[in-house]
Amino acid sequence: MNHTKRVLLILGQALLFFALFALGSFLHPFNLHWATTPTPEGTRYFVADGLLLALGAFLAIIIVQSLRKRLCDTPRTIVAFVLAVVAGYMVKLGFVTVEAIRSQF
Repeated sequence: MNHTKRVLLILGQALLFFALFALGSFLHPFNLHWATTPTPEGTRYFVADGLLLALGAFLAIIIVQSLRKRLCDTPRTIVAFVLAVVAGYMVKLGFVTVEAIRSQF
């Protein structure tokens, strides 16, 4: 497989993981709140729903790769997952203020 195709596959998987991270961060399907952080704007919570969705997809892909005996693709999947999580944290996905949480109820 040539390098361009490998890079595109990594970016495609990273986009999938990032989209799941963003979707879970905005929709809060599990409504789990972790780690309060005081900021000048107020108290912030980390809502881990998006991270858990991305982690679930990551584990499902790793399991399918191992069942198909395609473990040579696993390092690229790990790189894609790490890229997506780092990008998600950089744009502060999952971090919401207490006021935003209260306005949902």
